[in-house]
Amino acid sequence: MTYQPNFTIKDGGQARRDERTQVGGRARMREAGCNPFDVELFDLSATGFRVVTFARLRIGMHVWVNLPGLQAIEAVVRRNEGIGFGCEFVSPLHPSVAQHMQATLSRLKA
Repeated sequence: MTYQPNFTIKDGGQARRDERTQVGGRARMREAGCNPFDVELFDLSATGFRVVTFARLRIGMHVWVNLPGLQAIEAVVRRNEGIGFGCEFVSPLHPSVAQHMQATLSRLKA
């Protein structure tokens, strides 16, 4: 059984800039100067993504994520709910790249 984190937006929380698409699949993530580790992707937008990992990430931490077929992309951990983390890309993905990744990773979820 796959863990499905329960993310909630609390009153006063920031509204999302882009709609996220539910996806499935694995990616690699790393902190600066550290070895990469596996994460499970759950959703993705041009501005961010949600993952599950047993790594100890902290809010405000900069990480680099390797999405399938793309070079490492810098992101900042913005939310933490147990072993689920919401991250924001430092530089948003181009909309066409985001759509391609969403389509590719949505097929993996099916």
